Amino acid sequence: MPVDGIDGILADLPSEWVIGRQGEARLVMGPSGAFVLVPEAADLHAAADEAQSLAQLTRAIVSHHISWVPFIDAAVVTDADRPTEDAAVVVPVDLLAELLVGGPPVIDRPALGVLRNLLVHGSLDGWQVGSGPVDVSIDLCESRPEPTPKARI
Repeated sequence: MPVDGIDGILADLPSEWVIGRQGEARLVMGPSGAFVLVPEAADLHAAADEAQSLAQLTRAIVSHHISWVPFIDAAVVTDADRPTEDAAVVVPVDLLAELLVGGPPVIDRPALGVLRNLLVHGSLDGWQVGSGPVDVSIDLCESRPEPTPKARI
């Protein structure tokens, strides 16, 4: 499962959603919850372990900054529905948007603002703002001002 498929879905989330990245893993936080998403690798169990480990570590880090910490779900995103007995949920990419936005509100706006600030200020140990590499274009023929990176937070 290429991470590009995940990033395309994340790009369509409403603006209040907070998105971070760490390698190919994605941290996604919005009104209906917080999620660590890992694309399926050759070893489904290893991907599930990575997602669960990152979710637990991230929750522990958040707990150092705020008293109320949301549960962080771990999910492996696949091209197909594949059952697993691991601690992480396995979700087909075509159901990812439903997983992220389909639940009831569990994180209010003030809490999302705090989580956003933690991500922006680099306080989430390894998580960076946005869902992919910064979008930068360079024209080698003309002299232009420095490109401005665009990253969604």
